[in-house]
Amino acid sequence: MGHSWQDVGRRSPLQSGAPDSQNNLIGRCMWPAAKRNWDDAYAVINPQITADGNHQWPFDPSFPIDVRFFRFGGRNRIRMNRHDYAELLFLVSGELTWQIQERQIAQREGEIIVIGSTLYHRPWGSQVCRENAVVLYFLPELIQHGDVTEDAAEYLMPFHIQDATFPHVIPARTRLPSQILNLMKRIYAELPAVTNRSRLSVKTYLKMILISLVNYYSDYQSTQQVFARRQTSIQRLQPLFQLLETHFHESISIQDAADTVGMSSSHFRRLFKQVTGQPFTAYLNHFRVAKAQQLLVSTDKSILDISQETGFCDQSYFGLVFRQLVHMTPLQYRKAFHDSVNIRLMQNGKPLAPAIIQRPVEQTRSERWPGKHPVSPQKERLPAVSGFL
Repeated sequence: MGHSWQDVGRRSPLQSGAPDSQNNLIGRCMWPAAKRNWDDAYAVINPQITADGNHQWPFDPSFPIDVRFFRFGGRNRIRMNRHDYAELLFLVSGELTWQIQERQIAQREGEIIVIGSTLYHRPWGSQVCRENAVVLYFLPELIQHGDVTEDAAEYLMPFHIQDATFPHVIPARTRLPSQILNLMKRIYAELPAVTNRSRLSVKTYLKMILISLVNYYSDYQSTQQVFARRQTSIQRLQPLFQLLETHFHESISIQDAADTVGMSSSHFRRLFKQVTGQPFTAYLNHFRVAKAQQLLVSTDKSILDISQETGFCDQSYFGLVFRQLVHMTPLQYRKAFHDSVNIRLMQNGKPLAPAIIQRPVEQTRSERWPGKHPVSPQKERLPAVSGFL
């Protein structure tokens, strides 16, 4: 059985004093009665990011779509990541800053952001206030019906054409964010979709969202070859990501990284930052600190041992990097978050096991995301992932 929504009487400030306020934004916000608390986005998402920066969401494999309620802000920032799913995030309150590759984009209350599968990105909010958001995640196969069809490619067009100038944020004044939010509510009300009727309803609402995005971006001048080029660049770095997954605790220089992918160091530096949005050293430090955070809250190992196990040359340097990235010392982090590592992921009010769902490795990203772009003959090999990092 689906979920109900309850009007909690909260009115967006963007409505106040605006002409045509009846149709301007989101009316009276309706939030789920069963969802009083908003999940901390950092605590849920960061442990699910793999060495190659791929965020793996634990979908129901038979029906891969989810609506979640996240709270951003505070001291911790989510690592740069990409994902195989499509993401729509409606900002209920506050203001988020997004780093998408090397760009920084502001998202304000009442706006929605559109994120595809090949762009490394991360949001962050204020260290003082907290920002609430409703997110919709779905995998492309949900609308493919088992085939790479022309219709599926057209539905997914807004996620294919995201180049360096793509306007990810849809302003509230267009009224489209409020329309999409209402459809997200309807999807949430049907989840978990266990009957044929509920699944048909969810797919219908999702296609209504997608066609509205297709119409909105119809005049945007870009090519779907952008998607294919970015896929190829990510694929070229896969040997390095696999090396990081198993050897992050060892010394890895820029020259080592460049040799792993068969490039000169100067070419490697340019490509890596272009693909991930970060220099290699910064990316490696973020990954090692994320590993250290897991050990700090899930074990009683000494900080010295953890610094050595995560590849830092000494405890002092580890403490310096940790504080720069997390805004607290390793000891402060352990005291604040120890025993909180066993976060129970919830999907529509029901607990989910934290195991990562693995899709067949023989499936290419071009098959997962159909479009009018050349299909690389080289299959994408996703690194094996075992549970949380």
